[in-house]
Amino acid sequence: MGLDFIQSSITYSSEKNAATVTRREALRAFLALTAGAAFLPLTRSESRAADAAAPAHTTTEPTGNAAIDKNMAAFEFAPLVTTKLNDSLALLSGPGGNMAVLAGPNGALLVDTGVHPTAPSLAKGAEAFAGKAVTTVVNTHWHFDHTGGNEFFGRHGCNIVAHENVRTRLSHDQKIEQFDFTFRASPAGALPTLTFSDVLTLHVGDEPVGLHYVQPAHTDGDVLVHFQKSNVLHMGDTFFNGFYPFIDFSTGGWIGGMVAAADHGLTLCNPQTRIIPGHGPLGTPAELSAFRDMLATVQGRIEKLLAAGKSVDEIVAAAPTKEFDEKWGQGFFSAEPFVRNVTAGLIRRRQATA
Repeated sequence: MGLDFIQSSITYSSEKNAATVTRREALRAFLALTAGAAFLPLTRSESRAADAAAPAHTTTEPTGNAAIDKNMAAFEFAPLVTTKLNDSLALLSGPGGNMAVLAGPNGALLVDTGVHPTAPSLAKGAEAFAGKAVTTVVNTHWHFDHTGGNEFFGRHGCNIVAHENVRTRLSHDQKIEQFDFTFRASPAGALPTLTFSDVLTLHVGDEPVGLHYVQPAHTDGDVLVHFQKSNVLHMGDTFFNGFYPFIDFSTGGWIGGMVAAADHGLTLCNPQTRIIPGHGPLGTPAELSAFRDMLATVQGRIEKLLAAGKSVDEIVAAAPTKEFDEKWGQGFFSAEPFVRNVTAGLIRRRQATA
């Protein structure tokens, strides 16, 4: 089974003009995104357990969400693919999406920590490339598939760097409304130890690493990581290369912010820049620009429909993504759930700024 099966299995309800999914369907979709290209099927008994599991708040489960934690263990031995970008920088791809490791004279810098079961293998993979253990971690945002290994790395003495909103989010329970998933607050050892509000530059050997906060986009704590000497940009989940993105409107994300984040990223690029998306293959400025233009077009169309008083179902029926679906709708989201996700975010943004 693949992502196409997951898309067809997700059904949406217009109750209260919100996108909703069953716990089983949401779990399938989340695992698909977390696993990247892989798909972890659920047995009938696992599905029933996932449906029945309420969001748990315990001290033993890494995310506090029983349905997700039950299945995360399957990723413990998932392969980690290392793509060398130059002698000191590599892309690490595995459960949780795309990470990066930069070798330094006194230790390695790691961008994102994946899902919690893979942290030991991620540490080994990063050290195998860099020749030294990870000493600094950067989180691009708060989601569990990008911060799941934080506690492991913190326990091993790493400094964890993130935007101040990431520490705030990780310090409290968070609910992702579209999937009806609640994640418990992270333990103290998983929290960022250094936070910033706008721009921060780290120096790893002779490589300046610029951390650029962007206004709410995928979440309200997104950071672009610019390896200036290497001419590589890690966009986190403000860039899904080749498919419609998930935008977490529950924690401040909205499509206009995604467009602005892409614009910001493009200002850091030249034609030779290699761009690491949160999910998807290594990209180019041309691919980021195409992603940006698709989002801007969809945003404009949906905003016009909202201004005309159309309901969510009417907006879906208007097919505002029609010409993009073949190219962008073959991944995590097909057209309808993407349109509902974007619309919910725009409605939430209107309410917040009214």
